[in-house]
Amino acid sequence: MKLIVESRFALLGLVMVALTALFGVAFATRSAGTDAGALERDPVAAQVESALRVCPPPQGDDRVSDIGAFTLSAKEDEGTLIAEENTAAAAPVGGKGEKTGRLWSTDVGEAERHTVVRADGTLAAGLDVTQTTIGADDPYATMVRCTEPGVSTWFAAPGGDDLEELRLLLANVDDAAATVNVDLYATDGPAFSSDTRGISVDAHGEAEVDLTELIESTGAVAVHVRTNAGRVASSLFAERTGAGSDWVPPTDRPAKKQVIAGVPKGKGVRRLIVATPGDEPATADVKVYTPDGEAELDGLEGLSVPPAASATLSLEGALGKEPGTVVVEADRPVVVGVAMDRSSGEDTAYAATAPSLGSSAHNTAVLPGNPADTATELVFGALDGDATAVITPVFADGENGDPVKVEVPAGTTATQEMENPGEPYALLVEVPDDSDPVYAGQVLTQGSGGGRATAAHPVMPALDQVALPPVSDTLTSVVP
Repeated sequence: MKLIVESRFALLGLVMVALTALFGVAFATRSAGTDAGALERDPVAAQVESALRVCPPPQGDDRVSDIGAFTLSAKEDEGTLIAEENTAAAAPVGGKGEKTGRLWSTDVGEAERHTVVRADGTLAAGLDVTQTTIGADDPYATMVRCTEPGVSTWFAAPGGDDLEELRLLLANVDDAAATVNVDLYATDGPAFSSDTRGISVDAHGEAEVDLTELIESTGAVAVHVRTNAGRVASSLFAERTGAGSDWVPPTDRPAKKQVIAGVPKGKGVRRLIVATPGDEPATADVKVYTPDGEAELDGLEGLSVPPAASATLSLEGALGKEPGTVVVEADRPVVVGVAMDRSSGEDTAYAATAPSLGSSAHNTAVLPGNPADTATELVFGALDGDATAVITPVFADGENGDPVKVEVPAGTTATQEMENPGEPYALLVEVPDDSDPVYAGQVLTQGSGGGRATAAHPVMPALDQVALPPVSDTLTSVVP
């Protein structure tokens, strides 16, 4: 026995014999109702009971900034929503939210750090949080959807020829430090520096990365924020002139088909940004849908994207002054976005990809960012079939306004401008069960005519349930 114990190989053999016997007993005594088909059953839906969103500090001076939150759940109130500074002390911001189906908002105009919004119980189900900033005296509008921390986030943005600064803001809301790398895919290939590698973000800490010097010579760039350890909330701010600055919304990870929703109407420059992070070139075909149907224009097919780089395509001929929905199909996974510039940089906005509403259980969205001194327009795109959307305003006291029904014929884009009630409000967007899926974007403006300021972002489904994968008592349930 001493010889066996002293031999590490013999000891390993004993362990393997014991494990084999253990799994043999488990197999022989397994429940009669368990079989391999258990893994093929439909996922089980579970109610969302906890939610976390992170809002970046507002940019600029002499402006009015608010965070608005709305939860979809119509069940009896059994939860709480709170906002706190991203510090270890977690200083409160605004009052608590304790009612579902009501707009919750708070002033963050003086915030110098990220704001963390936490919700539990019924106030977490279908939660969406948006931060808006508008001008106190002159027209100005930015809008950013407050996001969950993650390990990977993508953006598609214009390059240095069109920007004064491109700043990446990072926030770590957890109790352990995070390490971040930032990858840039410019028109002439990948770009990086020591400042974009191994960025340490302390627990409840924040970091700002100036990307301007790295993209000064490029017309467009895809930005990938990824963590080696921990997770962060990422926001990208593109600054031109004082009024021509805005947040660039996150876009979907690389895929062969991408849909950009909610490209607003208006004159000026509108450019599609396409990037491929792979080490082989990509070829992309582009379709543009306007209120008149699919645009027929030479030059939308066969866009060549170099490996680990980005490329741009003008959409002005396809869109004219009309709103649109843009579909990109490529032979390699790509990242996409649209940059809009009206009045020579005095008014800019950005559009990104979004999943459709009406597919599966994702048929509802909530939009809590509609300040009193602004106008809101929704842009809907239907691709394969006729679609319908019903928009209902909801106020801080829980009262609903009159619903508005929007019909979107297949292969077109439709818009609906909402009447401003003179107070902050949320919008509930629902797609009926008998409707085909629809893609949507929100456009926020302050002012009118040539002096107006515009912000845009995609409309995302409100998730009140998540799918839990089926499991069984097989080895694959334990060992990946």
